[in-house]
Formats: sequence, C-alpha cells, structure tokens
Amino acid sequence: MSRRAKRPQPLPLSRKGSYVESSRRPLETLLFLLPLVLFYEWGLMAWLRSGDGTLINKAHGGIVGFFRLFGVRAEDLGLPILSLPALGLVLTLLAWQVIGRFPWKVRAATLGCMFVESFALAAPLLPVGMLLSSMESTLMAPSAGSIQQMGLMQRAAMAAGAGVYEELAFRMVVMGGLHMLLSDVGGWRKPGAWVAAMVVSALLFAVYHPLRGADGGYQWWRFAFLVIGGAWFGTLYHWRGFGIAAGTHAAYDITALLLWRA
Repeated sequence: MSRRAKRPQPLPLSRKGSYVESSRRPLETLLFLLPLVLFYEWGLMAWLRSGDGTLINKAHGGIVGFFRLFGVRAEDLGLPILSLPALGLVLTLLAWQVIGRFPWKVRAATLGCMFVESFALAAPLLPVGMLLSSMESTLMAPSAGSIQQMGLMQRAAMAAGAGVYEELAFRMVVMGGLHMLLSDVGGWRKPGAWVAAMVVSALLFAVYHPLRGADGGYQWWRFAFLVIGGAWFGTLYHWRGFGIAAGTHAAYDITALLLWRA
C-alpha cells in the first residue's frame, strides 16, 4: 500500500531572503528612504528658505534640539545645522547594518516593491484624509507659513520630511524606546508592551499636530483621525519595519496634499 503524499506546506513569509524579511533590513531601509531625505534637504535650500528663515518640519527641528541637549552641534562638525538629523539617520542605519551583519547586496525589486507597498498601505487613510482636508479649508485657521499657503514643491518637500522625521521621532524613538523600557526594564510581556508603546506614540503624534479651529476651539474629530493614523503607522512600524512605516507616511502626506491642492 503506497503512502499518501503530504500536501506541501507554504513557506513562512519571514523566511530568509524573502521580500518581507529583506524590506525590514537597515540597508534596504536606508536606500529606500534616501531619496525622500535628499528631496527634503534640497527643498530646505531651494523652496523652504526665505528672508525670514527656513521653514522646517517640527519633528526635524525637535531632533536638532535633541542633539543639542547632548552637546552635538552641526556647526562643530562643519555641517549645515538642518543636515544633522539626516546624518544621524544615515549613521544609525549603517551602524545597525554593520552590527547586525546583514548582507550588503540589495535587490532593486525590493526597493520597487517597498515603494508600491507604501502607497498601497496609505490608501485606507486617504478617503478620511480628503474629508479632513475639505473641513480644514473652512474650520482650521491658516497661519503664516502654514501648509495652506505653500506652493506645490514646498508641500511635497514638507510631506517627504514629515514621513521620515515624524516616524523617526514618534515610532523609532518614542515607540521603540518605550517598548524597550516596558519589556526589558518593566518586565511586560512583549505584545502588551508593543500595544502600550503604540498607543502612547499615537497620542503624542496627535497632540503634536495643530488641533484648534478658526473659532479657537479644539477639533476633536481631527484629534481622533490623527490618533488612528498614528496607530496605523505604529502597527506598520511593528510588523513591517521603519522603512515601510516612513514610506507609507510620506506616501499618504504627498498624495493627500497634492489631491487637496487640486
């Protein structure tokens, strides 16, 4: 009597060399995000600078201030002040690449799939974001230098910077740091630590954005949307890594801002 052949089992998504695994690695993350970083840096010089100074993403400015707290000044390194966060991000990912002994070979298809995946994962937020933008046009009070008064390239540069540096601040630093504190120091189980860290980072992400309307009151619907968005980016950061989280954030911001302008 012949043995019954076993049904072949599907390979796990996280197998070594798979797209899911490789797209989380630091070198792929660096090469994927580098065009956004360079585009934002160019925008700071070409489109966001005026006689009153340079308009920057708040998270970007916060990272500059964070470096200053520890005595790290771009001037001492012979660098433009606003380039320090970019340098820090590049060195962090390269150090992670070396310490983790990850392969240095990168497939172009991986970077292309990360681009497509980022826009696909941004799609669920777009309908609500477009509704939010239509409400903001009448309910939010535009201020000098606000996004409502920017040109097309200024908006695109700010969106690229927000995707990278807001995710760096709120997900990699706040969420990752809080998870480490809760699990390694507090002894929390990892699932609970991740959820708590995600919720805290999402709330801080929402509070970080302007929430007052033209009448001076708080727009709680906007706060709720930002918490949902922060939780979505936090979920992506946990399951798909920093590169996809930042890419999705930038994809959403760029698409939403360009659609809102149209």
